[in-house]
Amino acid sequence: MFDVLIVGGGIIGATVASALGANLDSNPQLKVGIIEAKAELLHNEFSADGRASAVALGSSLIWQKIGVWGGMVKRSVTPMHSIQVSDGNYPQKVCLNREDINKSALGYVIENQVTQEALWEFIKQCPNIDLICPAKIVDIFHESSEYLTVKVDSGSKITKLETKLLIGADGGRSLVRNLADIPISEKLYDQTCIVVTIKTEFPHQNIAYERFQSSGPFALLPLAGDRFCIVWTAKNSEVTELLALDDQAFMQELTKRFGTELLEKLGNLTLESKTRASYNPRWMHSQTYIQPRLALIGDAAHTTHPVAGQGMNLGIRDAGAIAEIILTAFNKGEDLGTMAVLKRYQNWRRWDNWAVITVTDITNRLFSNQFWLWQVIRRIGLAIAVLAPFKKILMYFMMGLIGRQPNLTYNIPTSLEETLSA
Repeated sequence: MFDVLIVGGGIIGATVASALGANLDSNPQLKVGIIEAKAELLHNEFSADGRASAVALGSSLIWQKIGVWGGMVKRSVTPMHSIQVSDGNYPQKVCLNREDINKSALGYVIENQVTQEALWEFIKQCPNIDLICPAKIVDIFHESSEYLTVKVDSGSKITKLETKLLIGADGGRSLVRNLADIPISEKLYDQTCIVVTIKTEFPHQNIAYERFQSSGPFALLPLAGDRFCIVWTAKNSEVTELLALDDQAFMQELTKRFGTELLEKLGNLTLESKTRASYNPRWMHSQTYIQPRLALIGDAAHTTHPVAGQGMNLGIRDAGAIAEIILTAFNKGEDLGTMAVLKRYQNWRRWDNWAVITVTDITNRLFSNQFWLWQVIRRIGLAIAVLAPFKKILMYFMMGLIGRQPNLTYNIPTSLEETLSA
């Protein structure tokens, strides 16, 4: 019998597992399992596809409290000292600087491979966590009101596992959500995000850029070694042709999106990616996050457009929130899978997530529309955003520091500042 079974060992599932394994001394009986289909994760083979994520300051603080942050820092994290937001080549820009709020960084850019390596390294050191990998769920059902039964296919055999609480952290096409018949609201975009890594001639000075263009946002996320992870939102009608271009022709098209001013600042650009990753963004929100003995977190509960880099950060906050609720309930002797406990998670996270994914959806649609009235509205918005009070609100929103923060009380010896300077 498991106390908690987590389906999905990606970044969000591994984060909540790490949180439940970190405080072992005070929770020695908490039994946790992770069901993960990809065998390569068990063998420390993590995909180096060049994709990176903008990690908000609030998310890094959650990882610090859990104790996994040091493992990411030793591999490579790139602090963002400034974020520059612009509407194409329109001269008005919003510059968000760390000095504006007296922080060492606004956030960090971390390659997904680095994040997963650090999380799985941590999990493997937690004796209360069982790695059920490779395996995938086949069905879930209630044989008793006291637990949930999960049918698991490990390739050679099908077994039944029992758990007091099942957490679906298995992504936007969540099988857990589908098996539980949880309905969703959904909006599709006529857009595809192309992800590549480039190297610049001149130092990027730890500045991230979000350039809104007619096809959608064009994000430049700084990486170590004067590299950028580029997230280029293109119209679906042009994606096939762009992905089929040879490297030289592709770079010619990519360079056009930088604008003269930015190109002069960064110098010559070199494509580093051997392959070009791509994915279709969508807006999705589960109509409930919970059922008796079941909860959804991260992309299984909600997805959004990558504009402003909020998607994964919402998932990390979900993980931190449900971990706090589980640990608190466990210490009080409560049944983890009851609706009384799970409603605390949904009440905490659902409306915060809905607000953020709605704002990012409106932002993407507003800045991707070239109708003159919308151009006027968004440029008025940029003018307002540079004013100190509004600018500070925008910065705290993007850093994930507005609203209730997870209170994960672990014994972590060093502060974030000390860890980064080590």
